[in-house]
Amino acid sequence: MNIEPKEKTPWIDSHCHFDFPQFNQDREQHWQFLTNMGCVGLVIPGVTANTWSALIEGCRHKPWAYALGLHPYFIDQHEAGDLSRLAMACETNQPVAIGEFGLDFSLPETTFSQQIELCQQQLELAKTLELPVILHVRKAYDEVAAMVRRVGFKQGGIIHAFSGSIQQGKAFIKLGFKLGIGGAISHGRALKLRKTVAHLPLEALVLETDSPDMKPAFLAGQRNSPISLLLLAQIVASLKNCHYDKVILASNDNLYAVMPKLKVIF
Repeated sequence: MNIEPKEKTPWIDSHCHFDFPQFNQDREQHWQFLTNMGCVGLVIPGVTANTWSALIEGCRHKPWAYALGLHPYFIDQHEAGDLSRLAMACETNQPVAIGEFGLDFSLPETTFSQQIELCQQQLELAKTLELPVILHVRKAYDEVAAMVRRVGFKQGGIIHAFSGSIQQGKAFIKLGFKLGIGGAISHGRALKLRKTVAHLPLEALVLETDSPDMKPAFLAGQRNSPISLLLLAQIVASLKNCHYDKVILASNDNLYAVMPKLKVIF
């Protein structure tokens, strides 16, 4: 499989977990490979308080931007003081966003009330600090959109791994968000998602991989990689009936628009 583009258009993975242990054995070598393929930056969201320090340090001398957040998937690991720690970490460091956080209603219903409280608290913190957010949303698009309106959050951000309807996508776009498009679009069963992506404006989409997770259908091996973004861009280009470069450059521009701090890092 040849994934190298004819021309190395600069590209950014708007959401990957390059700090996860799956990259520990070859992180530097893999980054060199990515840069050789045209990658100019990564956005790496934090997911638990005990990983933030290592994430910040790992990004210090690289064109890797970090966000800090408390992910609903790790709800059992979050502690009472973590929200205060998040506020302090954001005030003393330079995250490009607060995230990844949100609502995941595919998790047990017993976690819903705790998820909702933690999500709203982080959204309110982002409002106070005037930072965009990276939102993890599963089976809760309408609930998250309603919360954004209720809080009066105006800073926008990214809806990670968007798989909602055209109407839900338009609602988030109206609220100032970009929609993250990743590996799910590559699977044969994703007919509705491909139709949605084809319908929504390119100016609202950002490319992401969620690597090492959310492995696309075309990628073999045990882990996903930011390199899969190149083929995801080609899928979106085919849906939009436009050139591959246009999709890549639009994704970059959309990411800069919603996270202005990236212009200094990349």
